[in-house]
Amino acid sequence: MGYDPVMKKALFLSAVAFSLYTSSPHSVAQQLLPTIYLSASEAAKAKQAVQDFKSAQERNNLAATAWRYFYDSYQAAHPDLPDLQFASDFRIALSKKNLNGRFPWETVANLATVELSPEERQKAESLNREMLEARRLADQAQKSWSDYWHELVLDHVPPSPEGLVVSLPSGKSGTIPNPWANGIVFTPDFRVAVPF
Repeated sequence: MGYDPVMKKALFLSAVAFSLYTSSPHSVAQQLLPTIYLSASEAAKAKQAVQDFKSAQERNNLAATAWRYFYDSYQAAHPDLPDLQFASDFRIALSKKNLNGRFPWETVANLATVELSPEERQKAESLNREMLEARRLADQAQKSWSDYWHELVLDHVPPSPEGLVVSLPSGKSGTIPNPWANGIVFTPDFRVAVPF
């Protein structure tokens, strides 16, 4: 075989590129994933925290959907009331039309209303109450979930000067280092957690 300088140069460059790639800290960092191994009691607590959060989110979604369906149905039944809104006591629905008036009496003259039937009023009050309660519980579940996740990371991951600074209701505080600050996910048995 003869000496081929072009082939030799191509092989040399390929070897250098491969060597740089395999020794690059970036490629090694991509292969290593920080991990938390949970005890049986921690796994049970994690499973419950996830279930509570999921249940609250599902209830919130159902309540919001039911309210939206009622609102859309009522709006469709009253096309003459564009962008209708309900009074806080649900006795009437209102629509502000032609708000171009320069004076309050011109605007008042363009306020259209329709009275809700007792059945509509009762349904609107019930759906609205459920929506507000579901939203409150979803917010509370979100906070509980964040507190749980932060406490788990603070208990298992070495402190870091950089990251997300948190203070928990228990009085514990610290810094959640990246990549743990974006959230955590679990294996199906809740025995292993990794950053989201």
